[in-house]
Amino acid sequence: MSQMANAITKRERDCLVFIEEYTGKGFPIRLHEIASTMKVKSPTAFNVIKRLEEKGLVESRNGMVRLTTAGKEAARKILVVHRTFESLFCQSGVPMEKACEEASDIDFLIPENNARKVLKRIDNPKVCPHGKPIRGR
Repeated sequence: MSQMANAITKRERDCLVFIEEYTGKGFPIRLHEIASTMKVKSPTAFNVIKRLEEKGLVESRNGMVRLTTAGKEAARKILVVHRTFESLFCQSGVPMEKACEEASDIDFLIPENNARKVLKRIDNPKVCPHGKPIRGR
């Protein structure tokens, strides 16, 4: 995870997580939906997708984008770290939305194995403060 985490930018992280959450049922997403959700222009979203494609994390065809197996794994790891630190922050008194925002700033930088150590210290919650499962355990 640490090599993958250090190899992506915050914007690439945001894109990966959005695609994972949107396409969880296996349907691809349109490039313009990614741009709209990320609040960027289509050329910017296109460039992010191209970088993720070069890294083997997404594939795009005819304006439709989906995660590759490696992309799904990278997104899963990011979400485990995100939900772990979101839980830690909330348990420490940080308001839920601020905890989510701050976890998003660091979740792609922290190796999953370190997040698992944190999970143990906070009594292994099964879900994050938003009720989403902390998967992969």
